[in-house]
Amino acid sequence: MTADAPRSYYSEGLIEEAVQENRRKLVGEPGNHLLRCSLANGLVRLGKFEEAIEHYQKCIELNPSSEYWNNLGKALLNAGRYQEAVDAFARVIEKNRWPDAFFHQAQAYRSLGILEKANDQLCEAIKLNPKYREALNERAHILEALNRKDEALNEYKKVIALFFAEYQAQDAEDYCYETSVLLDNSDLVEELIRQLRRYIQKYPGFADGYYKLGQALEAKGLKNEAMMAFRKALEINPSYETARKCFWKR
Repeated sequence: MTADAPRSYYSEGLIEEAVQENRRKLVGEPGNHLLRCSLANGLVRLGKFEEAIEHYQKCIELNPSSEYWNNLGKALLNAGRYQEAVDAFARVIEKNRWPDAFFHQAQAYRSLGILEKANDQLCEAIKLNPKYREALNERAHILEALNRKDEALNEYKKVIALFFAEYQAQDAEDYCYETSVLLDNSDLVEELIRQLRRYIQKYPGFADGYYKLGQALEAKGLKNEAMMAFRKALEINPSYETARKCFWKR
């Protein structure tokens, strides 16, 4: 398993242009570690991990900061160089107990098949940031692999709760969430339905809440209730094509 490459709001073409411009500038300023880091970041976005690794290593030679070690660790993780990634994140953790470093080191341990150690590092990440949803989800996967099913289920339930915690502090239209990953387990579906019903009570005019509820009800086999939820989503937003397809496929 590899870490996801960082997302970017820029098109690949624009990233290519930025990379080429940074290459050009580095010819004149080879000792500029900030410029070199910018180049490495662009290379990661393009999926050129091995070249990015070389530049992050050069950044560390010039300025051995925890940030550069962390960036190097993520690039090594993406490149499948897991033991090297573990070592890089260890250098970060020596100086900074960053939840991000523990989380990514755990991913490297998991890829090496060292599941107990991966679980330990995820526990550290969650201790530092109890709302670290990705770490909770990753820990649930690892607990499942360790055949600790009840503990895994508890972690998944925490993930569900965090899906809905953010909307309490902001407008529903600004709340980005995805629940489809939670539909494969019957216990999780029940919890998801409960949370979604609370959600639409708070935001009855939010079509996506009804659409997500329809998905969960459908996964539980409650076809008629699902159809009503999809129909409500369409009443609120008649142009909601995904909800329309789900409603009319019956």
